[in-house]
Amino acid sequence: MPGVNFCRECGNPVPAVPGERARTYDPSGYSPSSLTSDGGAIPGQIAGMSNRTGAWLITSVAVSMIGSIPFLGWIVQIAAFIWTMFLYQRGQDVGARIVGLRVVRDTGELAGFYHMWTRGLAALVSFFALGAGFWTAYFDNDNQTWHDKWLGTYVVKAGSEVDNLPGTSSSAAKTWFWISITVFPFALVVGVVALILLLA
Repeated sequence: MPGVNFCRECGNPVPAVPGERARTYDPSGYSPSSLTSDGGAIPGQIAGMSNRTGAWLITSVAVSMIGSIPFLGWIVQIAAFIWTMFLYQRGQDVGARIVGLRVVRDTGELAGFYHMWTRGLAALVSFFALGAGFWTAYFDNDNQTWHDKWLGTYVVKAGSEVDNLPGTSSSAAKTWFWISITVFPFALVVGVVALILLLA
């Protein structure tokens, strides 16, 4: 019965709390993939690909183009990076902030800092696979990229329904964050040194 919660132990209906949004799945309004891990509907409205593309262009193209301007570019790049680190805590980056989008997890919460960071790392795989991880989202029911599916995230329109949700991250995302800022830089240094020695 849509809109009614049931007790998991006794099976009796649980009265809804006035003003509380129902978290049950209504087949007429959502596809099976648009569910949280507890069976509720993903909060917010799934963002269209035109909005997502606009946000990506701002984050990846516009900021980079401005960043190529001598002197001013460095200031813009540093400012954009710092701003992004703050925005990551609430499921956004620079482009998403400007366009009005947020990233939510399949737990029904906003993607937190570690989750957004690791999602960014996973996006590199989507990009280097000839961009397939991105353009396949245009044919996905929930407009999910590969890295969205791997991290269990959805891009939705910002609004009162999602803006006040807590930002959380999975333990796996936290692990990948620490790996990325320790192991990867070390491996890069070792690789550069090895290359220099080979060319010497």
